[in-house]
Amino acid sequence: MPTSRGGRPTKYDPMYCEAIIDYMAEGYSVTAFAGSILVSRATIYVWANEHLEFLDALKVGQARSAIWWENCLRDNALTGKGNATAAIFGLKNRVVDDWRDKRDMDHTSSDGSMSPNRIELVSPDDDGED
Repeated sequence: MPTSRGGRPTKYDPMYCEAIIDYMAEGYSVTAFAGSILVSRATIYVWANEHLEFLDALKVGQARSAIWWENCLRDNALTGKGNATAAIFGLKNRVVDDWRDKRDMDHTSSDGSMSPNRIELVSPDDDGED
C-alpha cells in the first residue's frame, strides 16, 4: 500500500479522479467531496500536489461545479424559480476568478513610485505657525 509523506498508508485511490469530477458536477465543493470520502479538505490538496492526474481531475471538478451553479442562476433568470441569491453566493465562492466582487486599488503615487504618501498629523489647536 502506498504511503504518505508521514509514513502512514495513504487513502488515495486513482478512482478518486473520476469520483471528484462526478461529485462536483452536482455543485458540491471540494470540502463536501472530502467529507464524502472521510478525509479532510487539506488531504485533497495534498493529493493534488502529489498526483498530477488528481490535480487535473480536481480542476475539471471545479469547472463542472461552476457549470452547475451557473445553470442554477440561468434557470432562475429564465423561469423566476429558485433562489438567485443562493446561486450568486455559490458562484462567488466557487468561481472566484470569474464572479468575485473585487476592486483593485492602485497605491502608486502620481510619480509612479510605490513610496507611501506622506501623512502629517496636526493637533486641533495647532494654527500651523511656530
